Parts: sequence; C-alpha cells; structure tokens
Amino acid sequence: MVWLKGFGLAGAPIPATHVDDFTRRPRVIVISDVGNEPDDQMSLVRLLVYSNQLDIEALIASTSTWQRKALHPETMRALIEAYGRVRPNLLQHAKGWPSVEDLDGRVFTGQPGYGMAATGPDQTSEGAAALICVVDGDDARPVWISVWGGANTLAQALLRIRARRRPEEVERFVEKLRVYSISDQDDAGPWIRREFPGLFYIVLPTTETAGESYYATWSGISGDVFYRNGAGADGYDGDE
Repeated sequence: MVWLKGFGLAGAPIPATHVDDFTRRPRVIVISDVGNEPDDQMSLVRLLVYSNQLDIEALIASTSTWQRKALHPETMRALIEAYGRVRPNLLQHAKGWPSVEDLDGRVFTGQPGYGMAATGPDQTSEGAAALICVVDGDDARPVWISVWGGANTLAQALLRIRARRRPEEVERFVEKLRVYSISDQDDAGPWIRREFPGLFYIVLPTTETAGESYYATWSGISGDVFYRNGAGADGYDGDE
C-alpha cells in the first residue's frame, strides 16, 4: 500500500443547478467540537428534537481551533440520554423518532489531535472509519456531512480512501458527499477543498485569526453579538 501525498482528485464540481433525486429522509453525519462551549450542545439538542425528519448516521466528536486536545463524546451521550426522557412525549405527536440505543450506537470519536497534523496512514479514528462505512453502505442517497468543528476526521477518511482505492472508486465515494461547514476551524477544510476539488463543499471561511468570523457561514443563522463581529439575525442596527 502506498500513501499518496499531493495526489489530487481530478473531478468536476457538481453543477449549481443540480438537484439531488432521492426518496426517504436525508442522511446526516455531524462532526462537532461539542464540549468546548455551549453552542454545539444547543445545536445537538435542536437536531435531536427533529431527528424524526432525518436519518442520523453518525455523531462524531472532534477537535477544533478552540479545543485542540480534547474530545467529548460523553457530552453527546448525555444529551441523547436526556432526549430519551422526552421521546415518549415526542411520539405522541409524530412517528419516526430514533431510539436512544440507536443514537448512542452512532456516537464516535474523531481524530484525537488538531488539524492535519493528526492525520496520516495509521491514524484512522473510529469516527473516520464510521464515516467511510456509512458512505460505502448500500444506499444511493447522498450523505450530508455537517461540520460544526474541525474537519480533520473527514480529511482522514478521504486520505484513507485515496490511499486504498482506484481513482474511479475515489471519485464515486466523493460524489456521494455533501459537506456543509460553519467555517474553517482547522487547516483540514482548506486541504480537503484543494485536494478534492470535485467535492460538494459549502463554507464561507474566516481568516486564520478569526478576526472576520462574521463572514462565516453560521453568522447568517444566528449573528454574532457576543463576539461583536457583526449584528446578524439576533443583533441590532446600532440606531437604538
């Protein structure tokens, strides 16, 4: 086996007019630096209370620029346990809520270190392995990768696939991915986009110092009053 470095995937990006054609619910993997601050806990709570609308394939605890040396899958499991206490009420209003056991079995740890320095030929985490397993599954639906923290677990999965498969197989794997990242929270996101230019990847990255984080994708959802980078949806126009 040869670990190829600097070998890019020559694939055309998905056209802007493309519409995914599939039945059933969207498939989702979340990569999250949960435990760093409350935002990802709140996001996961929100995800769980509409989890009957999605097929949650994996919840992967990651590092990020704000949490470089720690992973907190136990925080994910604690929130899933809390979800289990309200699930009977949710079932009174709709069907399809996943069980606690099912969700708990989909929690994984990602790369244990920060950024691309924590990737390599012998560094495939259980989260990267789970991601590969999901995409390889006998299911034609695309897989949405929602990146709330660093992206190096996704990078590790792509590294492993590229090292072990023929170029046409790599391309088929990449074609199934739909990545939405709230920003670049390590150097893996830019690396992925450079090495796999055909990958569908939504992000509006910040600068390395995060000094312009109001440009990040997530600011269009919630604004950034606390860090005072921009008013956004929960801010004000300064005329008060």
